[in-house]
Amino acid sequence: MEYFFYNTDATALIESPRPRFRVLIDEGFAAVGGDRQRFGEQLDQLAQGDILLMYENGVGIVAVGSVKERWDRVSHDKPLYYKAAEMERLTGGPFEYRIEVEWYFDLSVSPISVEDVRERLGYTPRGAIRRIVERRAEVARLIEELRATRSPLPEEVATPSRYVEGASRMIFVNAYERNPNARRECIEFYGANCSICGFNFGAVYGAEAEGYIHVHHIRPLRETGGEYEVDPVKDLRPVCPNCHSVLHLGGGCRTLEKVRQLLEQQGHLHANHPKRM
Repeated sequence: MEYFFYNTDATALIESPRPRFRVLIDEGFAAVGGDRQRFGEQLDQLAQGDILLMYENGVGIVAVGSVKERWDRVSHDKPLYYKAAEMERLTGGPFEYRIEVEWYFDLSVSPISVEDVRERLGYTPRGAIRRIVERRAEVARLIEELRATRSPLPEEVATPSRYVEGASRMIFVNAYERNPNARRECIEFYGANCSICGFNFGAVYGAEAEGYIHVHHIRPLRETGGEYEVDPVKDLRPVCPNCHSVLHLGGGCRTLEKVRQLLEQQGHLHANHPKRM
């Protein structure tokens, strides 16, 4: 699996609607246009399972997706992305080239800004398709953070060596403001295997789920009495959603060791389960 920036070619769009990247997200594809050798052939470097970061000039990263196929090498004269007048202006001829992409993170409402991209990756992308080489680890962390903040459980950390947590709020259940850096440091230290059963999302579901895991407070947030400092190594552990649910089953908070004992009794530990908590 490789990471790539995909540029939406916003400067070539002269007709409404602008911006137009919603078409790409909603219809599930990426498109480039113009000269086949200069632009179309760039799609040929993509393989099924590669990850694309959709970049809109002047906006930032507006979507993240997974390539679903190899490029079919078809030159389309009936566009889905460009408008007819724009096709005539494309360098190299009025052709559109497409590849199927599942855009599983739609960031159009709250994109990763140009400034954030520059700060985290050290540059702003140029060209239609650009392989990300030097900052692969940072891109993986960025995607893991997106996974973590899309559907956290009430007790999950959504991410100095200590972080202040607290400030309760109400959604459907009690929840807390959380620092995403705490989550990141916890997973960097312990890895993405469940600390109880050893389950690893990437090993089971593949590249799209690589690095995903919940993070559990050994000391429940609701018992801290308000704001407190969290040590990501001492206070947090990565756990899978199933084990996380059992930790809190019935409204309490079992220990990691207790849930692991329940699994041992049923013979359901994974082969890579941790030897110690």
